[in-house]
Amino acid sequence: MSKLKKGLAISVKGERMANTFDSINLPAGYHVRLVDARADHFGYFDPAVGAVPNPGMGVSGYVVSDHMHVGYTEDEWQRTEKEPPRPLDRASFDTMIGLPHVDNLYIRVEWRDVQREKGKLHLPDAWKWMLDAVAMTGKSWGFRVMPFSPHSVHPNGLPEFLQGRLKMKPYWRKQFSNGPKYFAYYTKEYLDYWQELLFLLGEAFDNHPKLEFVDVSGFGCWGELHHWAQYAGEASPHENYEPENRAEIIDRLIRDHLQAFPKTPAALGIHAAECASGVEAFHKGLCWGRRDSWMTNYSPGEALLSQGLAPGHGMVWEIIRPGLRCPVDSAVVKPGQYPLPQRYFDIQAHYAAVGFNPWDMIWAHEHCRKTLEALEQNLGYRIRPSVIWKHRVGTEGQEIVLGLRNDGCSQVPGVLTLTAEFSNGHIVRLELPPGEPVPGRLYQARIPCDRTALAGFKGAVKFTLSLRMRGKTAPVQWAIATCDPASRKAIEVPVVLPVN
Repeated sequence: MSKLKKGLAISVKGERMANTFDSINLPAGYHVRLVDARADHFGYFDPAVGAVPNPGMGVSGYVVSDHMHVGYTEDEWQRTEKEPPRPLDRASFDTMIGLPHVDNLYIRVEWRDVQREKGKLHLPDAWKWMLDAVAMTGKSWGFRVMPFSPHSVHPNGLPEFLQGRLKMKPYWRKQFSNGPKYFAYYTKEYLDYWQELLFLLGEAFDNHPKLEFVDVSGFGCWGELHHWAQYAGEASPHENYEPENRAEIIDRLIRDHLQAFPKTPAALGIHAAECASGVEAFHKGLCWGRRDSWMTNYSPGEALLSQGLAPGHGMVWEIIRPGLRCPVDSAVVKPGQYPLPQRYFDIQAHYAAVGFNPWDMIWAHEHCRKTLEALEQNLGYRIRPSVIWKHRVGTEGQEIVLGLRNDGCSQVPGVLTLTAEFSNGHIVRLELPPGEPVPGRLYQARIPCDRTALAGFKGAVKFTLSLRMRGKTAPVQWAIATCDPASRKAIEVPVVLPVN
């Protein structure tokens, strides 16, 4: 007999092979027998082709952002970025809402846009349009409030009631022609007012079932937790401002945000990982990750954060610029170029934004459909039962085993629950480990079938999925091939199970 690993014996004389499997960590009571290996499969489902919209993933369409201009070549982008922001018209918004490749609506506004007086929100019209569209279409949504933005037409992003009350710091970016800007120093008074804003927003929207993430903000340019800008005044033109107590500030912003939104996933910019509190938030699964865009300075460390330090992690990505990193359908990609969206699949994104505004998304639907189709086929998670077995447990027990596959690029952003409904009214709910199933591996979900449960059973078992993301639960569609998309909400499998 040849020397083999412990637990596996193979005869070299042609006798029947014996597998003891004692070196493999199998569930208690699990017996591998050839009769099980030849068991009839109850079902098999091929993967879906095309869009399978689900919670915790999708293509984001920006309703309003800090880039309210268009440009589908680099020269055009640079030229229009210096112009005043283009106001959103209702016709453009309605056109974007009706497009097929828009799953998630996102809005990014300045602090002054959502609050005018202490203790009260004042939402802009575009925000109200978005909420109406969410109610009408069932699309998900997310948002960020920016403490300041270099693109603003205003000297600062503070609401009216705070003008002149906080110490301000000047800054300027040379590509903008609308003059110097100012942001507030991160004093206790500033942080207290920001905390009030968070709790106003949380009270208004944390319970909204379609609000899938809110960006952690309050610090840095655009609220992205960095100060990459060119400064004037007390700082030299190329000096980045980072306060000495930066870690303390970001720690409080994270804690205040999580308290204000106990039910909604928090999207934390991965720049926060430069502070211990940011790393802790990612390690403990308190926050999803967010990256402002794909750039050549995207590092190996950022890739680790993007794929999640905790099971059940989600990743929100900005943005694919139509015509630039989202090539038109007729374009020929030259060697050395790196058009998206493949990069977003490689780092396991759940959301990817196409453009910064409705006009970008409309243009992409006219010129970049191949990219949009690739996004809907690969982005996020796509769960299906590949093979379904009957399996014997020990000498008397039996179970139904679903071999679950994830055909998307990302782990599940939360916790899946698999529900099996038998024709006799018996129901089994199985909660999967956070993040499972992950891409590239068959996850075996086991539904026990004892004699009591099978009494009076005949016919089929119906299987459904739901996803819990922090404090919210929503149904999940199966990503299976079918001519009737409505049938993806539940699958029925004819099962023959002996009841004696």
